[in-house]
Amino acid sequence: MQLPNIANCFVALLSMIEARGIFYPFLMAGRREGQGTVSLPPNFFCNDKPINLLMAGREGEKGTAPPPPYHLPVLADEVSHWMNASAGQHIIDGTLGGGGHSEIFLQQGASVLAIDRDSDALEYASRRLYKYRENFHPWQANYAEMPHHPALEMMGKADGILLDLGVSSHQLDCAERGFSFQKDGPLDMRMGSDAICSAAEFVNQATEEELTHCFKSLGEEPQARRIARAITDHRKKIPFSRTAELAGCIEALLGRHGKTHPATRTFQAIRMHINQEMPKLQEALHAALTCLKPGGRLLIITFHSLEDTAVKQFLHEHAKPTIDDPTWPAAKPNPHHFLTLPVRKSIAPQRSEILRNPRARSAKLRVAIRNQNSINATTV
Repeated sequence: MQLPNIANCFVALLSMIEARGIFYPFLMAGRREGQGTVSLPPNFFCNDKPINLLMAGREGEKGTAPPPPYHLPVLADEVSHWMNASAGQHIIDGTLGGGGHSEIFLQQGASVLAIDRDSDALEYASRRLYKYRENFHPWQANYAEMPHHPALEMMGKADGILLDLGVSSHQLDCAERGFSFQKDGPLDMRMGSDAICSAAEFVNQATEEELTHCFKSLGEEPQARRIARAITDHRKKIPFSRTAELAGCIEALLGRHGKTHPATRTFQAIRMHINQEMPKLQEALHAALTCLKPGGRLLIITFHSLEDTAVKQFLHEHAKPTIDDPTWPAAKPNPHHFLTLPVRKSIAPQRSEILRNPRARSAKLRVAIRNQNSINATTV
């Protein structure tokens, strides 16, 4: 007798569940310590609601570890504390990702305008946060475009804005997105449809000087010129199309020393260039000033020195009541004084969080509060 295909049986079972509008837990094998039911990523939904799967464990265990999360929100406790969201408030999450930070604000009763340029993130988070749908408003855009959302006119200026910069865990872990040098995939790295080109197009078409400048300015790569020359030499024979090809070219040139892959800085620079991360960050910082109401809070999480330096300089420049110059007889009022800093230094994650999520180790949170000074087009 021919046994039915297991996958077909599972699909048929899901169809039966959806038709009946019933949600059953499924028993699945897994690891120790995770317990109870978990909600899987998209496609495991019936009637727009998640199917809970009970992950089975060994004898004596109550369950097993859930599937890996789309993206772990970093500094979640610190963000919750400093944003201090409450019912009736309007928060802009400029970098939705997996929705972890948005969920914190929604749990506290706030409504959230959630922005992300990545359609995968919007789809996943919209499903995961389905129960908050009345207060959760996803929007596919770059965070620099936040002033242009029509809802802002209706709900008024925001009580808080969060920007969690950089690349998400899902983008790094999904080989098909082409962000990772540790997993082979198409050389892409585009965060959204607004990227200027793919990573493959950039490394195959840019001049050696353009590559050198990119790697040096955005990756702070000391071997920028050597890497650029190696790339241009390689592509004369075979154009780059895969992440493993580019990572291998750089590793063959520089060798492997210590834990950090020699392609780390180069991949960062390429990603930042094609997604215009630094120009868009500057636009978003100025946009945040116009979108926040007096007393509104601006929280920004950075992951490397370029981002953090830009954010630090912007916040400090807009938090000085006066400006001075050696050629002036006296200090003058700062026309760009729109912020106060409740903490002047950055906030780092606790050691316990780094142990749970090693990718949080380089995260820094900076906090600013919008003051009462009015803004017009000439002062932003």
